[in-house]
Amino acid sequence: MRNRLFYIILCVALISSCSVNQADPVAVCENGRFVGYVEDNGVLAFKGIPFAKAPVGELRWKAPQPVEASDELIDAKVNGLPGLQSYDEGEVASHGELSEDCLYLNVWTKDLEMKPGRPVMVWIHGGSYGWGGTIDPLYEGKYLVNEYPDVVLVSVEYRVNAMGFIDFADVPGGEAFPDSPYLGILDQQQALRWIQKNISAFGGDPDNVTIFGESAGGGSVSCHLIAKGSEGLFRRAIPMSGDIFLEHTPENYQNTGQAAKLLAAAGCSNMDELMALSEADLLKALNTEAGGKSAEGVGGRVGDFNNWPMRSDSRSIIPSDGYKAILEGKSKDVDVMIGIVADEIRYWAHLQFDPSDQESPLGFYYEWAKAKVEGIKKIGGPETARRIDESLKIIDPDSDEWDVKHPGIWKYTEILNNFNFRLGSITIAQNHADAGGNGKTYMYVFGKGYDENAISGEPFLKACHACELTYAFNNLEYGTGAPFDPVLTGRFSNIFVNFARTGNPSIEGLDVPEYEKTERSTIVIGRDSEISVEKNPLPKETELLLPVFYDFFLKR
Repeated sequence: MRNRLFYIILCVALISSCSVNQADPVAVCENGRFVGYVEDNGVLAFKGIPFAKAPVGELRWKAPQPVEASDELIDAKVNGLPGLQSYDEGEVASHGELSEDCLYLNVWTKDLEMKPGRPVMVWIHGGSYGWGGTIDPLYEGKYLVNEYPDVVLVSVEYRVNAMGFIDFADVPGGEAFPDSPYLGILDQQQALRWIQKNISAFGGDPDNVTIFGESAGGGSVSCHLIAKGSEGLFRRAIPMSGDIFLEHTPENYQNTGQAAKLLAAAGCSNMDELMALSEADLLKALNTEAGGKSAEGVGGRVGDFNNWPMRSDSRSIIPSDGYKAILEGKSKDVDVMIGIVADEIRYWAHLQFDPSDQESPLGFYYEWAKAKVEGIKKIGGPETARRIDESLKIIDPDSDEWDVKHPGIWKYTEILNNFNFRLGSITIAQNHADAGGNGKTYMYVFGKGYDENAISGEPFLKACHACELTYAFNNLEYGTGAPFDPVLTGRFSNIFVNFARTGNPSIEGLDVPEYEKTERSTIVIGRDSEISVEKNPLPKETELLLPVFYDFFLKR
């Protein structure tokens, strides 16, 4: 009797501590019974679920640790806080409260009934590995799940900026932190392990997991195709505007010098002193001016010099040559659909637009783009330079007022589109297809973007980096971006969902063949919102530039 009374008192205390309503859904997981809520469209939402121990105290800059078993009743109605990062006007997640304690995920599901084959889509956000978070309303999952009620959607928070990607090799005491250059990737792996164990509680099938992400999120997805420890954690992958190219060598890390900048800003000389810093002091250091401009041509604070995951055969879980690893079959049994947008680099024209310069508001971007192209020529050598010069002669972008003011501005941009996004994505696609195995290969190019009817932004942006996200998430409520086409939104998101369901992105009226390097069949979303399959898009650019890309990648 006394034990029963104790149990009743305990249950009442637990229920009252997390504000459980009778209609609230409860998912029973290894580390707690999580109480979610019902969205306004009927989708069940669970937010702020921890998938690892908090990476604080002695766990700062350490690999994520598994959660401990618990049957505690826990509120899961509020998004976890984004990780520490420097303030960025264009990154919503950096505008509010931040925390080192950031290893959380969110789940949206129509119901909790687990069915074999029920697809799980795991979103990894972008932000150049330095910014971003799941709190961004662009990544709201209730719209996609409401449209496709068999889907279970997950979004994952991971460490970014100097907390997730920094090399302490040259810092006294840094040898105790060997994982620091790729902690964000380890965080994502830990989230995927948690999902394998617990997603059935939300109705998802752990044997049918698709990871997808854009920009740094796409780069992360590409990393998981080849990273040690990612094997078996997912069945399908969609890298969006991010491939193996978005990684750094140890030499790149040394040249960027973020560790030295962090030490100087924080007034520290070794790891013991860095570990003793408060969270507030760390955040202050990330926002401290470090001088100069970052590689993206913007900012000059410590946190703006963020690094990417380290690739190194001796010092990383990510091999030095990821393209080779894919060709040799590292991911041969994983279905892959890799995608880009048509005008990726125009996003950086937006970042460097100067409205105060009435004569030349794109002048800084113009000089930056030219310098970047000259840098590629120098690194690649004479043959790369020759092929780039030939390409500049045949590239024929639409002329506009900016091209008149800055001759060749969009030609240089197209060269950067190729070397930063397009050629690497093609290389992944053809290597994955050539590797054999059971994994299928597909590719898409998204061309619908900004125009004179855009809600915000300039028409010169066209189909710039990240412009397809509202379509992929079926998120017609998002308040900024290119003008929405509801029909295209439904069809494009359907491509993603069908791929997650079966490994085949075909939709009604569009039969999509697998990608191989002879015909290079590619899903093309046109500027007119039409979706078709084209063989070998931009053949002249591909013929000229693809043969020198791989060598350039190895040299950079």
